[in-house]
Amino acid sequence: MKDGYDEARRAWNLNASQDPAVVVMAEDAADVMAAVRFARGHGMGVGVMATGHGVGEPCDGGLLINTSRMKGVCVDPEVRTARVEAGSLWRDVIPEAQAHELMGLLGSTSGVGVVGYTMGGGFGWLGRRYGLNSGAVCEADVVTADGELLRVSSEERPDLFWGLCGGGGNFGVVTSLVFELYPLTNVYGGNLFYPVEKAPEALDLYARWSAELPNEMSTAAAFLNIPPLPFVPEPLRDKSVIALRGCYCGENPEDGEDLVRPLRELGEPIMDTFEVMPCAAMDSISMDPVDPIGAVQHSIMLRDLTPAAIDAIVEVAGEGSGSPLIMLEIRQLGGALSHTTDRPNPMGRGEARYIANGVGATFTPEMAGAVRSHLVRVSEVTDDHQTGETYINFMERDYASIERVKAAYRPEDWIRLVALKNRYDPENLFRFNRNIPPSRPAK
Repeated sequence: MKDGYDEARRAWNLNASQDPAVVVMAEDAADVMAAVRFARGHGMGVGVMATGHGVGEPCDGGLLINTSRMKGVCVDPEVRTARVEAGSLWRDVIPEAQAHELMGLLGSTSGVGVVGYTMGGGFGWLGRRYGLNSGAVCEADVVTADGELLRVSSEERPDLFWGLCGGGGNFGVVTSLVFELYPLTNVYGGNLFYPVEKAPEALDLYARWSAELPNEMSTAAAFLNIPPLPFVPEPLRDKSVIALRGCYCGENPEDGEDLVRPLRELGEPIMDTFEVMPCAAMDSISMDPVDPIGAVQHSIMLRDLTPAAIDAIVEVAGEGSGSPLIMLEIRQLGGALSHTTDRPNPMGRGEARYIANGVGATFTPEMAGAVRSHLVRVSEVTDDHQTGETYINFMERDYASIERVKAAYRPEDWIRLVALKNRYDPENLFRFNRNIPPSRPAK
């Protein structure tokens, strides 16, 4: 085994082990073109990874293109866009954008790669106001299955451009991406942490409160089993809590205080972290882990937070549930996330008002088994309240079947995506992902 192989194939989620025949550490688009041509010539499938936060299908026996060395970022403040190379992370983009008082539509953590996140939709704390980052894309450079580098936009090869912006990496390897930025420097955001025993009344209040909010406010309610680690604030250490969290990105961030005030009817929280913060500090809202861990996650999409739905969620995540998950987060959808655009929306038909994402750490095989079993229980108990839709970016290897990928799109978009796959990748070269297979075998 060559030196560096293990590091080059390692995903951020340590459970997403991959055994590719070849790993290419790409430095530029020419390397990507050469890698794709090599793989095609040798009958190998192609996988792509920058950080490995969302491995849909491991690249076993294929050729894995690691883009983590392609880190270029260029912000154009005049037209309010950023051009990023394939391996750029949000933390690479944010300081360049904030230098011009601009911001991109990052997710819950800045340690995720921009391109992969965007190809699967991409939404976070700014989503209800601005939508998915895939809807903000202006143009892209992409290496297709024949090893050619193409520039695509709404004017140049608009069919391929449409599919790239939400199609989850099925149509080529994006080597650079241009997307819109928005004038934003500060937001009002944070968490109110309450003992998990208050979950029934907390969720009831949250459901009524969130239903009346303006689109400038994105929110979530999260059940957290917090480990006793030194970096965790002492009041939260080794506790099970429910966190009511949100981010207001309106013109005057201070106005978010008035919007959050009704949540304080629950009484004195364990901790209150809501404050006006620079956009660069938004990671503190979700508090996602930074270092690689082994984890299993599964998401479901909920029609609404009715009293019956709340009872079901409390049963599997509240006091006495025995939940081994480190988090079950219910994120609010709606606003700009529900608007029909000229791109495929990788969140289904848009009927869901909330998405619930469960995550469990799996440091031992026993922990992995307990987490998987509990995620099955979460899905079963909440079944009556689900829409049947899915979201591409929250699918990892255990839950990325073709049926679930298909459920992430409107039926008419799925037909169009398959037709696009037939045209641009009929041999399914790009199959190590959340796959959209071609409808016919290659000739």
